[in-house]
Amino acid sequence: MKKIAISVILFALLFGVGTCFADSDIPNLVGTWTVQAEGGVLMKVEARRAKTHHSGEFSTLNAEAVVTRQQGRVLYGTFKSHRSAEKFVAVIGMDNKNFYYADEDGFMEGNIISKDKMNVIYRHVTADDTVVGVGTWTRK
Repeated sequence: MKKIAISVILFALLFGVGTCFADSDIPNLVGTWTVQAEGGVLMKVEARRAKTHHSGEFSTLNAEAVVTRQQGRVLYGTFKSHRSAEKFVAVIGMDNKNFYYADEDGFMEGNIISKDKMNVIYRHVTADDTVVGVGTWTRK
């Protein structure tokens, strides 16, 4: 019985300490990020949608992402290009190396490379267009 109790206590201590370390390692992503990306657009109608940042069959994009708020793993912000602006919400994965983002019409997955650099893949599908893009976010 003592062995089981000691095992349970050790297990709780190890996982409790591990959780504290994991939480303290959550990266702070608040700030302004320069976005450089390339992508493709599959148009389903003639006119470009107001919320589509990419343009043309093959597209390059220079934009800005501003993470305005962060509480733990949850982020809020705005993505802005010369074509449009959209609000987004995101979460940082439990590994503290990946993040997942949803804006007003699409999704992004990213890898946190360093405190000032992330690689991302974006995609959305709407009734008007389909977009896929790959890029880098660099903190200003």
